[in-house]
Amino acid sequence: MLHNKLRGQVYPVASNMEYMTWDDELERSAHAWAQQCIWDHGPSALIRSIGQNLAVHWGRYRSPAFHVQSWYDEVKDYTYPYPHECNPWCPEKCTGSMCTHYTQIVWATTNKIGCAVNVCKQMNVWGEIWENAVYLVCNYSPKGNWIGEAPYKTGRPCSECPPSYGGGCQNNLCYKGTWWGAWGTLLGGGKGCSKLMLGNF
Repeated sequence: MLHNKLRGQVYPVASNMEYMTWDDELERSAHAWAQQCIWDHGPSALIRSIGQNLAVHWGRYRSPAFHVQSWYDEVKDYTYPYPHECNPWCPEKCTGSMCTHYTQIVWATTNKIGCAVNVCKQMNVWGEIWENAVYLVCNYSPKGNWIGEAPYKTGRPCSECPPSYGGGCQNNLCYKGTWWGAWGTLLGGGKGCSKLMLGNF
């Protein structure tokens, strides 16, 4: 999963970064929201309890991995651990770079993800109508981007993992289970085309 690859390569190095697994319920909620073709976070009742990253494009094909990588690439505008440097906040700072997509991807305690893609015949994006817009929604749990908190702790990889991981560490991520369990999750576990595209997420 691309998210885990990116989480394992943060700098400064993380000491408590958890391995992220696919969650069918988050996938279902992402699918339901993508079907609405609304270029905004939602639904409001759910968004209070989950994290969410959105992307949309039209025209030339772009894989989900393209958007996930672009979210991560916001790191260029981010200096650990100060998220306020790249988050527009009116009225003091209403323009500028964003990095909350990046910080959600690398939020250490976020360990579940579910994504969905939908093609919207017409979608209002920043006041313009896009035809055949490809809409990507990724939902995360537990949610990240808590104001005033750094996305992760720094230090030797896996040195501050929660006890529930039993000391397991894989590719700089707190990990529990076996290597064949990981392959089962990525290659065989679950239904639908999203599972076949896990490498893109």
